[in-house]
Amino acid sequence: MSIARAMLAVVMLAAISGCSRSPQMRPRLILQTDSVGKDFWLAAPYIVAVKVVAAQLDGPAIEVAPGGVKVLQLLKFTANIENVIKGNIQEKKIDFFFFAKLDQNPSYYLYPGSRYIVSLRKEAGVLRSWADATQLKVEVFSGAHEQKELPLELGPGATIAYILLTPGHDCDIEAFGRRLTSSGADSYASPGYTALLLARLQGRSNSVLRDSACVAMAQMLWFRPACLVQAKDSLDGGIRGLARRLLEEDSVGTVETLRRDPLSLFPAWVDDISQRLEFYTEDMRPQVRRAACESLGKMFPGKTFRHCK
Repeated sequence: MSIARAMLAVVMLAAISGCSRSPQMRPRLILQTDSVGKDFWLAAPYIVAVKVVAAQLDGPAIEVAPGGVKVLQLLKFTANIENVIKGNIQEKKIDFFFFAKLDQNPSYYLYPGSRYIVSLRKEAGVLRSWADATQLKVEVFSGAHEQKELPLELGPGATIAYILLTPGHDCDIEAFGRRLTSSGADSYASPGYTALLLARLQGRSNSVLRDSACVAMAQMLWFRPACLVQAKDSLDGGIRGLARRLLEEDSVGTVETLRRDPLSLFPAWVDDISQRLEFYTEDMRPQVRRAACESLGKMFPGKTFRHCK
């Protein structure tokens, strides 16, 4: 459903129900041009996994300062809490509010019937999205999870990754597998924990899920695991095509970069260089493994790495 159609449905629902105005709230705007990362979203006092039940408009659209965002619409979401990742929320069903920028693309609307991980705060006695115009909207395709199984001791980032990369109740395994490469789980967990979760999936009996986890490992962690040889013959055409493209990539550029400027392989925000470089020591290509070991030896003299002699 498009955002326009979703908004139309919400307008009709609001007209029928005659929604009342909520306590006075002020927008906390975060625009697409603003540079915020995972630390910003994980700083919220409440982070929860929810299944959205309903959405409706709350009052008329409002105009803000000239030269900035022109029109915002306050939305009220009703959701069942499936997991508490951070904060003390006792309720099983909540309402929370979000100021949407109506012409935002992509939109940050939450669709009833879908699962999301959201970050929240309190204002005027009600729950609010941690920010407005843009919000944490991590869609969950892995089903529902038991609260007691979550690795809360590892922190909210690792817990989010666990939910995204671990099949739960009522999970459509093959649909879940096809979404793995775009899950965004690696944006929240450390590379090592992401690799652990993907390795667990590769031990599952479903072949499509195994192959998808292999391709996801290559895409999230940027090296070429040996399991791609099997994934290139996956029963799923999309996964098969991705695996074959990954296998066809020329290793010469990777080898040269590892030897000359290994830091350029990673975005500027990456701060766990040794851990990420070490994945290249498990690459299926011998020349890449050798180059990775050479670079690690120069950058971290005296430190030993398991796959380097």
